Amino acid sequence: MDRPQESSRTCHRLDMCRAVVSLLAAATCALAATTPLSASTATAPHARWLTWNPRARTASLLLIAGYNGANNGFNFDGYGRGTMLVDVPLGWRVRVTCTNAGSIAHSCAIVDGPLTVTPAFRGAATPNPVAGLRSGATARFAFIAGRAGSYRIACLVPGQEDARMWDVLVVGGVRRPTVEIRTGF
Repeated sequence: MDRPQESSRTCHRLDMCRAVVSLLAAATCALAATTPLSASTATAPHARWLTWNPRARTASLLLIAGYNGANNGFNFDGYGRGTMLVDVPLGWRVRVTCTNAGSIAHSCAIVDGPLTVTPAFRGAATPNPVAGLRSGATARFAFIAGRAGSYRIACLVPGQEDARMWDVLVVGGVRRPTVEIRTGF
């Protein structure tokens, strides 16, 4: 008689284990669906980041450093690793507002390439970009996009560009400014 009762208990325990595993799997899937796994899943609205005035030939770019947890907080507007691509026409004035929403110092600069600390254009960086802005601070800068090419939007605080806190600015080849999020590269 002990055997059927024991067998019944074992089946009940197996059913409970299966139910718990199923519940955990469902909870994990639900959490994964709501948690940003990449920068492209949690971002600020594109229209807010880039505005322009064609008559004045001016583009205004909002960069929020450390916007969210994407790329461990090393991002601009939720993007890093070169996934955000900003295009501006050659010769336009670009006005940048850089806000540090992160908990550590960040800066914003337009540079020629990887690990370059000199701005690509005169005035194309926040003040003292190697030291960065303190948390919650905002700085503005402006420059003329006077040379066609591809540049990095980078944080110049040591170690942060290595942490892939950079995106791309392309000057020339467009009639109006655009922002695009690139995936799959």
